[in-house]
Amino acid sequence: MREFDYRRLTQLAFGLAKIVREVDGPEKSWNQEPTREILHNILVGQNLQRREKLFQSIGVCAIPLLPKFDARHLANLAYANAIVGTVPRLKDGKTLFDYISDTSIPLLNTFQPQELANMVWAYEKVGASNPALFEKVSKEIVARNHLGTFKPQALSNILSAYSKLGVQSSELYCRVANHIVGLHDLGEFKPQALSNIVWTFAKARESNRRLFQKIADHVSRLNHLSSFMPQALTNIVWAFATAGESNPRLFQKVADHIIELNNLNSFKPQELSNTVWAFATAGESNPMLFQKIANHIIGSNHLNSFNSQDFGNTVWAFATAGESHSQLFHRVADHILSFDNLSSFTSKSCSQILWAYPKASIVHTALFKKVHDRLEANVDYASLEEDDRSALSIYRSFQIQFGYLQEPESQIQDFFYKVADHKIRSNKLNPSSLQDLTFILWAFADAGHILSFDELCLLIPKDASQIL
Repeated sequence: MREFDYRRLTQLAFGLAKIVREVDGPEKSWNQEPTREILHNILVGQNLQRREKLFQSIGVCAIPLLPKFDARHLANLAYANAIVGTVPRLKDGKTLFDYISDTSIPLLNTFQPQELANMVWAYEKVGASNPALFEKVSKEIVARNHLGTFKPQALSNILSAYSKLGVQSSELYCRVANHIVGLHDLGEFKPQALSNIVWTFAKARESNRRLFQKIADHVSRLNHLSSFMPQALTNIVWAFATAGESNPRLFQKVADHIIELNNLNSFKPQELSNTVWAFATAGESNPMLFQKIANHIIGSNHLNSFNSQDFGNTVWAFATAGESHSQLFHRVADHILSFDNLSSFTSKSCSQILWAYPKASIVHTALFKKVHDRLEANVDYASLEEDDRSALSIYRSFQIQFGYLQEPESQIQDFFYKVADHKIRSNKLNPSSLQDLTFILWAFADAGHILSFDELCLLIPKDASQIL
């Protein structure tokens, strides 16, 4: 390989990556495909180390040749490594992706749209965060005269990479949104691209009402949604609900499609739970949809595939939407009680469950006791503070359930003190901010406990008390 020039070296990496992608699947029809079986045995499965060593060698040989690489071959080299999930690391501690970014940044104005998309996709795929590269790519895209040469899937992949790596770039999001809004129609956008785009905007908390309206109008006008996979349907309604973009026509279109399906076997648990969560969060009432999903879950023999978040989101959604489905709630409760322990249950999912059952007027003391004990034994305050309503939900449910759990009021108040104290100590709440102090007062009051001046002072540092 040391005699290869940069073109042949990249072709080798890209070719091997395509072979791995082809043979890294379910072992079927091996008898009829002996070549595929041989390649599978060499590059996949137990021989993963052999594959990593091979791509490591390619990376080492590529480093001294990088100054000769053009845009296409830089993007392809990164893309090839991303396909197989390898991040070659050199003796100096830097990775091949570090070197590729250093070489690519000065050449970004020569990259074609698809090459830019492949580059950032590759970095996201292997989790190689590189703020300098992403900042320059964003500026390059924004600076271009128009985005007409970017295919819809390329735009989708670019935004997805930024969103998944948590890279903020409001200018990029705005530029892409304006481009899409300005299009005559969205006929060239496939369902996956449409769903991914609104999903990335919602996840990145980039508000753009015109974009959401454009996509909602397009989806609502379609004759049918048969080309939308369950994940695409779920991502669209989740995105609209998360972004706070109300669009009853869109939600009704999605609901009608799901209701008309013969069954929901193609929906994964997360897709089912996220769908009802989206409708409940958006305040879109649809009893027939909730009934369809409830009946599917009740009749399913695969509840073991539901994780704690799926359970939490599902019962929370039914309770929030006012769809009290006793059979569903009891089926979920019985399944959770069958677990030896709830070690996989997060604080957030526990709080959702604790809130949902009393909200839906479903009394299940055994479930409440088990979930409550799990929460008290291993409270993840940081997780709770991602959504202040989680903490409040626990306290509301404690109050409702107080009658038959006999929880001392002091224990309830002590728990909430811990939540507020964690928020301050983790710098998630600024004790010198009047707005945040107002939040503390409101939160305690909403939980049924009015703080006195002295109690409030105990929660905040002494140097912040002066603002009171």
